[in-house]
Amino acid sequence: MKFFNKKFGTSFEAAKQNIQNKFDSERIQMVAISNLKFDKDFKELFAQEPEKVERIAHDMKEHGFDKSQPIIATKDGSILDGNSRFMAANQIGIKYVPVVYKDFADKNEALKYELHLQLDRRNLSDSEVFAMFKKLEEMKQSAKSEGKSTEDFTDAKLAEQLKKSERQVQKMRELSKKADEQTLDKVASGEITINQAYSEIKKAEQPKETKPNENSSINKSEFFKGVKFALDELANGKTAEEILAAL
Repeated sequence: MKFFNKKFGTSFEAAKQNIQNKFDSERIQMVAISNLKFDKDFKELFAQEPEKVERIAHDMKEHGFDKSQPIIATKDGSILDGNSRFMAANQIGIKYVPVVYKDFADKNEALKYELHLQLDRRNLSDSEVFAMFKKLEEMKQSAKSEGKSTEDFTDAKLAEQLKKSERQVQKMRELSKKADEQTLDKVASGEITINQAYSEIKKAEQPKETKPNENSSINKSEFFKGVKFALDELANGKTAEEILAAL
């Protein structure tokens, strides 16, 4: 019994230490802003609007950096969430900012976390939804090439993550495969919606209508003249061979 208690106590202490380590690693820390950096894959997923950065910078000048909204970063300092806050703080010369470091198994896990954060707080535009879809498709291909499961990337799962219908997911996939660069750029800039772009590619796929032959009326007239000529010649006792030779 004594051995059991000792073993149980050791297991409990280990579990307690794991919880403490996780808490310590994810607590808010004041970090030198120079220790943080942009990561292209994270930063380009959601555009940082200049007007929004300006508003945040103005608020920070008056009230400082709101510690209840820390920057979230990976262990190497790559910013996952808070790019606009980071830019605003840099703009007005703040040297230390609140940061929560998160640990992930790999970059795809970090990207999934970022997507989850953004979807929970934003009303996404079509351009942002399409950007997220393309990133998820890249993650799917990456998982495939590494021999990992792609069960998180079915149309049903993507629809759930993007808060769209499965049909909309299928439209985005077809759009990404068939649309030209100009159309994709229009979606990315918000100039047209996903549905509008999809309609364009489907319209382009339809067979073009044959234009009426400009000489159709002439051909028709000539046809009837030929028929009348043949009938007249038959009435005059000509054979079919003679009529064809005359034509």
